[in-house]
Amino acid sequence: MSFPLTALISDLHSNWPALKRAVADARERGVRRFVCLGDVIGYGAMPHECLDEVMRLCTERATDQGLEPGICLQGNHEHALLHSAEDFNPNARRAIEWTRDELWKAERDRASVWWEFLSSLEASQVEPGALYAHGSPRDPVREYLLPRDARDGEKMAANFRSMQAFEALGALVCFVGHSHVPGVFYQDGRYFRPKGTQGPFDLGDLKQSKAIVNVGSVGQPRDGDPRLSYALFDGRHITFVRLEYDIASAQAAIRAQTELPEYLAQRLAQGQ
Repeated sequence: MSFPLTALISDLHSNWPALKRAVADARERGVRRFVCLGDVIGYGAMPHECLDEVMRLCTERATDQGLEPGICLQGNHEHALLHSAEDFNPNARRAIEWTRDELWKAERDRASVWWEFLSSLEASQVEPGALYAHGSPRDPVREYLLPRDARDGEKMAANFRSMQAFEALGALVCFVGHSHVPGVFYQDGRYFRPKGTQGPFDLGDLKQSKAIVNVGSVGQPRDGDPRLSYALFDGRHITFVRLEYDIASAQAAIRAQTELPEYLAQRLAQGQ
């Protein structure tokens, strides 16, 4: 089965310096398309730029960039933007409220394009070779999959059971984000946590042991490494990519907006 070299990006969180760096690197590596696993917005200070770029890369407009059309999913921050951030922590809620105001402040035609795009996003998608979700196969929008969950047999078994409906399409691997921590969960209980840029490596016999791959976060890594994280997939091999980017610019953009909490700038340098 032919599978185009795909850049898997997630949790951009309005961090334009990080997204710009990741996209440039992926293009240099010869990717044919981009798949965004959600949370384009939230936390950061540059939602306009990030939305515009994702719409260029992950919709039919990708052909204008010499790419194949990609996919963009709804994350929990898009869901909160469209509905309610009532269950978010105070920092996240303030960022969503600020983002909503910023999108509506824009020129009406431009704002309507963003809102139409955001409203069209699905929680998960499947294609021959892969399943995509923001959070998990079981709960595409909200469930976190963290490294410690590799030891939670019941939770992981439930998630792998949720993948069974897609096996007829050869979707034996599911790509997720949401936790901001890259890693590979295998159905047989193995867990692989990459250290820095690593790969390409063969995911192995997925018919014997399906896999759930967390690609990490472009815009707000939380594994103690402040470098942005994304992944490449060619239908069989996965590469985890970590890159330095202009953190100071992302922090300055947040600090320039008095409505955004200072903590959201500080955490970028800590990778937390």
